[in-house]
Amino acid sequence: SKIVIVVQQETLRERPRIHKLTGILRERNIPFEVWKFGNEHDERFPGILARNLISTRWRQRPAILRYLVWMFAVFVAAWRCRHDAMFFSVGFDSAAPITFLSVRRPSLIFDNIDNISLSYKWPYGFSSIFRALESWVAWRAQVHVVPSRARWDRADRNLRVVTNTPSRQALGEAKAIAAQRQYQRGPDLTVYLNGWLPETRGIQTLVGALGVVKDRGIPIRVLVAGRPSCEAAVQLLAMDCTENLGMLTNAEALVAYYRTDLAFIYYDPSIAINRVAESQKWTDCWATNTAFITNQGVETLDPYARRDACLTLPYADSAGLASLLESLSRDRSPLERVRANLQKMEFRFWDDAMKDVVDEWLELNAKK
Repeated sequence: SKIVIVVQQETLRERPRIHKLTGILRERNIPFEVWKFGNEHDERFPGILARNLISTRWRQRPAILRYLVWMFAVFVAAWRCRHDAMFFSVGFDSAAPITFLSVRRPSLIFDNIDNISLSYKWPYGFSSIFRALESWVAWRAQVHVVPSRARWDRADRNLRVVTNTPSRQALGEAKAIAAQRQYQRGPDLTVYLNGWLPETRGIQTLVGALGVVKDRGIPIRVLVAGRPSCEAAVQLLAMDCTENLGMLTNAEALVAYYRTDLAFIYYDPSIAINRVAESQKWTDCWATNTAFITNQGVETLDPYARRDACLTLPYADSAGLASLLESLSRDRSPLERVRANLQKMEFRFWDDAMKDVVDEWLELNAKK
């Protein structure tokens, strides 16, 4: 059997876990392909066979319509190969169609990265409906993967926790590249943010703070990697202090931490899923020993906050952030303290943990 990785993603650069997962499968010589959405001229990655189930024109349509079309396309494609494929589905929208392929439990890992019941500000009652649907998909899957128990309060027999940490392989590549380029932290305070850049990532707060420190004549450098998805992100990229790194591979995104003083990792706490965020960027900072700041109101930040292994401020406090940046530009000792406390924390690399889950899944299907 081949493994089909199903993910509603246009560019694979925005899903580091896909590269980490395919690395595990290649190690085991297991044939696989990725089902995504996009156009035929989209970027291609060596060793990854990608198939676009719907085109990018659906990105311009209402989200609910795009999700329904995607789920229908997944069901049709999966039905055609249901007898000789195993499915690793990233997200509810990619897993739900697989559960209806047969009466028997399908060969499915439900990688529940963002609980759909928590991810949006649903009208009253809808969150409970999606929670029930999510529970159905989790029950039907052979293995249900979550990034922490904060995301799933039931101890289901098929539940497996794989923390959002970098892969050992990507970190090794990043260290080698950083050493080759002789990256180090420079005299000017350098702030880094990467990944998807919508308005719910505190970018307006950062833009406001940078405007204040600029008026005060404080030299700050900002590194930005990822896709801007809001007006504030466009403003940030246009600022003189910003270096736009563009879209990066997982390893290249890690490389930038080695010339970073402070990673900016904010989540709008008015959205339920953000209050239980499980950011890989936090553990990227642990792996690269980089200090980071995250806003208050994120419950899952507690292990870091209790150990004084991060900095925190209110989400919309631009003035407070500006004062902090000004202070850090003159005295880096708070960052050194955070880095020292980060080093004391222990995590398991993502690929080490996911290898155990994949091996268990393969064993389950070998018995069929």
